[in-house]
Amino acid sequence: MELRVTLLLLLCCTGLQAETPEAEMSQQEGSTFSIQCPYTTQPENEQLKAWCRMRNERCQLEVLTLDSVQYRYSDRAMQGHITIQDYNRTVSITMSDLQAEDSGIYSCVYSSNYVPLKTISLNVYKELHKLELDSLSVQCPYGALGYSWGRKAWCRQGQAQCSLVVSTVYPSTWGSNGARNKSSSIQDDTRTRTVTITMDKLQVQDSGVYWCALYNPNQRPAFIRIMEVRLSVDKSLPAQTAEAEISQQEGSTFSIQCPYTTQPENEQLKAWCRMRNARCQLVAWTLASMQYIYSDRARQGHLTIQDDNRTVSITMSDLQAEDSGIYSCVYSSNYVPLKTISLNVYKELHKLELDSLSVQCPYGALGYSWGRKAWCRQGQAQCSLVVSTVYPSTWGSNGARNKSSSIQDDTRTRTVTITMDKLQVQDSGVYWCALYNPNQRPAFIRIMEVRLSVDKIPAATTLSVTTSSSQKNSSGNSTQPRNTITISVVLCILLILAFTITTALCIRQRKKLKTGGNRQAEDIYDKPESPAQLESTENMGRTTDDSRDLNYITLDFKPRLSSDEPLYCNVEPSQAPRKPEDENVEYAIITHKQLPKNDKG
Repeated sequence: MELRVTLLLLLCCTGLQAETPEAEMSQQEGSTFSIQCPYTTQPENEQLKAWCRMRNERCQLEVLTLDSVQYRYSDRAMQGHITIQDYNRTVSITMSDLQAEDSGIYSCVYSSNYVPLKTISLNVYKELHKLELDSLSVQCPYGALGYSWGRKAWCRQGQAQCSLVVSTVYPSTWGSNGARNKSSSIQDDTRTRTVTITMDKLQVQDSGVYWCALYNPNQRPAFIRIMEVRLSVDKSLPAQTAEAEISQQEGSTFSIQCPYTTQPENEQLKAWCRMRNARCQLVAWTLASMQYIYSDRARQGHLTIQDDNRTVSITMSDLQAEDSGIYSCVYSSNYVPLKTISLNVYKELHKLELDSLSVQCPYGALGYSWGRKAWCRQGQAQCSLVVSTVYPSTWGSNGARNKSSSIQDDTRTRTVTITMDKLQVQDSGVYWCALYNPNQRPAFIRIMEVRLSVDKIPAATTLSVTTSSSQKNSSGNSTQPRNTITISVVLCILLILAFTITTALCIRQRKKLKTGGNRQAEDIYDKPESPAQLESTENMGRTTDDSRDLNYITLDFKPRLSSDEPLYCNVEPSQAPRKPEDENVEYAIITHKQLPKNDKG
């Protein structure tokens, strides 16, 4: 708070040397303007940076920043339309929703002395479209510019200078001061500091750039601009019925040919008009092989017109939904129609079940500004209402919700936003954002068409959702197929590992059993063929312990061993099984003697 008071004191007592603007920036009303002011070799980050409006060589603070904190001073800044940032040794200023009264000279400054970094002249102009015989009324407020005294004028810009149309007769200090000249009039209300201009029975030739201006015929320049108005007057045309409706997907290219074999000559102008309120709003025209463009889309290179071989060819590329409308090929200065079509540019959206849908439908380019808006679904006979705004809105936001659908109409940005939650397959269809009047027929006037396709979630994805509760609702529908693939890969790896481990265990167990069988075979003695062999057999079982008890070995001498008859080894005599009496059993007593040690060994 103390800082703000200090800065206000500085504002009151600090003057700046007159700065010449480095450039003039022209912006249409309602647009957004941004500027960057680098200070690479100048002040440090700790010093304040500000955006000033220059009036009478004084810096009138709009907004400033110090230590990453913003301080707002003007009404426009307090409303959030002016922001300032100091980052990476660059001051960035943004002014949004520009109004004509924002026109003026501005400076980026730094330090408490308000040292200028950059100075520009900002011109915010009004753009008006009228029909022949219409009337024009424009109000030019000048209080914010600091003007309070002097003659006011309405002049038309030419190549060299502004030409006077009408002006007040004398400088007015209080009350109202006006004048009239042919079809134009001017009224200066010094109490509200507003100049009002009117023009009656407009003609096409009245199109041009005009100024509300401070006027002094004894100085040069004689006119100091208060506000700029860009006026376009179009011829009135009888209501045109579209010969055909052409539907194109967003992003596609559309071409049309308009032949004029028995009609005008090549020397006459040919044009492509967008029809609004029975008026031909020029998009582009051609005359004597020269092309003239008027709309923003044409300036961006998305529209071309050619007059060749007695055929006018128009191409529109990278189509957007807001390009939808009624268009006419016309010729001559009277805009005689050659062909009229209705162009429908639709959005095509693909979703999965349980997904959400969000669609924005801009309607500013269509000329709609008032009325209820709706979201309806096309049927065989008509469009069925899904959800609509509750009342016609002229300013602000107006919304409503119906089950799983909602609508929001922002009349400031002229955009309708539609949302649909938890989509189902049966939600697939053709929808309209529409202007809605239930008391007229048809009740819906299309703003934009949306073709929606909702597909079922794949079965594998459903399984993965049911088996993994942690992923059920957190990962979103778009990641479920990816989770399914991951889980399948992990399961395959686990199965392979389990098979490998089981096989290894089986092989190991088989080897173990085989080794055990060989050891049993080592304890089975065949019948010795000679005493020497028996003695050799005796030596095999000799141990170094003489005190060990005697062991008995059952020797069963048979011509052939039978696998069904058991053999016993290293058992006590009491444990030996009895044999049938008809079999002769012999026992051998084996003693263990210590052999004399061999000195050589």
